[in-house]
Amino acid sequence: MSYKRTENRGRPSEKPAVIIKKFTREYEDSKWYYDLDRFANGPYLVEMIDPKFDKIEKLYNKLERLQTPKFHENGRKKRTTKVDKIKMENTERAYWKEHYKLFPEDKPKKRGRKKKRRNE
Repeated sequence: MSYKRTENRGRPSEKPAVIIKKFTREYEDSKWYYDLDRFANGPYLVEMIDPKFDKIEKLYNKLERLQTPKFHENGRKKRTTKVDKIKMENTERAYWKEHYKLFPEDKPKKRGRKKKRRNE
């Protein structure tokens, strides 16, 4: 990604050519990660984006973000409040609902006795 600078007239430029070593390219169905120090011939990672799994991936990232501890400026850990716990529970419930929609074979089997129905 470096370009050879050719100057025809005037004062030569003082800035050196900037070579970008790390970059990503986003296409509609994939994301390509390049690091020329790590692998000079092409991308070192290609993420395929499937819209079918887009919602579950967003929910997973939200759940991970909620579960990571927060810290004050002085380095102390912030308290997890009841509201935070409710948000985590709701997000986890939504995640598993979406997961079982996509993968119905993972749904746990119901155990125990069947409930009796009352005839009224």
